[in-house]
Amino acid sequence: MPVLTSWTGRFERRLIAVAAIVVGATVLTAVAVALGLMGQSAVRDRTGLLDDAVGRRIALTGAASDVYRALADADATSLNAVVVGPDGVMAERERFRKDLFDATDALRVATSLAPEGASDDLVRDLTDLLPEYSRLVETGWVNAATDQPVGTTYLAQASYLARVTLLPLAGRLHGREMAALYDAQSSAGEPPWDVFAVGAVLLGLLVAAQRYLARTTRQRVNGGLALSTALVLTALVTLGVAVGLAAGHAEDSVNEFEGVVGPLTEARNLGRSADGDEVRILVFPKVGDIANLRDGLIKIEDRIASAKAGGGDGERLDNAATAVRAWRASVVHLLEPRNPPSTYQDRATLILRTEHPQRLDEVLTEAITWHTTRATTNTAAAARALAGVDTVFLVCVFGAVLSLGWGMWPPIREQY
Repeated sequence: MPVLTSWTGRFERRLIAVAAIVVGATVLTAVAVALGLMGQSAVRDRTGLLDDAVGRRIALTGAASDVYRALADADATSLNAVVVGPDGVMAERERFRKDLFDATDALRVATSLAPEGASDDLVRDLTDLLPEYSRLVETGWVNAATDQPVGTTYLAQASYLARVTLLPLAGRLHGREMAALYDAQSSAGEPPWDVFAVGAVLLGLLVAAQRYLARTTRQRVNGGLALSTALVLTALVTLGVAVGLAAGHAEDSVNEFEGVVGPLTEARNLGRSADGDEVRILVFPKVGDIANLRDGLIKIEDRIASAKAGGGDGERLDNAATAVRAWRASVVHLLEPRNPPSTYQDRATLILRTEHPQRLDEVLTEAITWHTTRATTNTAAAARALAGVDTVFLVCVFGAVLSLGWGMWPPIREQY
């Protein structure tokens, strides 16, 4: 009887030990599988955000910027067409129509790049208002050509529509797309803390399992569990390094867009609006127009200085700063109430002879394009830093699961 009792006791202890090992192995396997799926999902989500930024969001932001630039230029050109000499009328009208075509095309691009099924009220409102804006301008030109005073009224209504409705809508569209681009890149650089937390739990369980087996079995070092621990640690380190590199590139891109491209785009938009302010002063001057022109030119200089402080290319931004200073110098008589141009013809000559607004637009566009390309390169580099990491992570975790089974089998067999 004592022999039977002793045998039964040993059997129960072995059964409990086997059950403990099996349950432990099951828990470790479940946590490892969860870690593998979470890690793979984290990498793919971040890669998707960065690929989307390179393939869609940067282009969408550029299209939104083009809408504003084209509409601001159209506002200035619609007024230029009634103060230039006979030889320049057709050229200004063609430029206006090209501006509207460019704005429409940019809106079409924005629509095509929007997520499937998305409803964009800003794009729709702009698209709906462009025909009315074009009608007002064309009607104003026809009446102005026959010296009808109503022509100026139509042009004033068109300019009011552009400045009060169209340009604010375009500005909101651009601001929204820039914010979405920043959010996508910032999110792609965020560490996957949930994955690291689960990985830390798995590592802790693996260490605890090895200590338990060292106390309850003849094995002091379990090769399978040690290898499993090493593979999990490798997976986590690989993920951490890759995400860190991606975060660095993404941050560089965000800084480029936010600190340089954003201010330069705003400076270019202000330049197109200031170009319109000049002609408004001539065609239908209102109280505050001169102050608006003066403040606009000062703001342009401020935005260029801000872009330079944000890491912008010195030579390109110096060219822009020189262009805006030359523009201010060319209209100093218009900006100084004490010594204004004496006649309509003097003011027309002062405004229409200058090429400074166009020069400023050109150098700013060149700088924006250069910095946008550099920012896009950084975003693409962030995506490349994550390339293949999801596969490496999954292979390491899958290898850890296999090693776990290899490490758990000898202790189970030992109990029999």
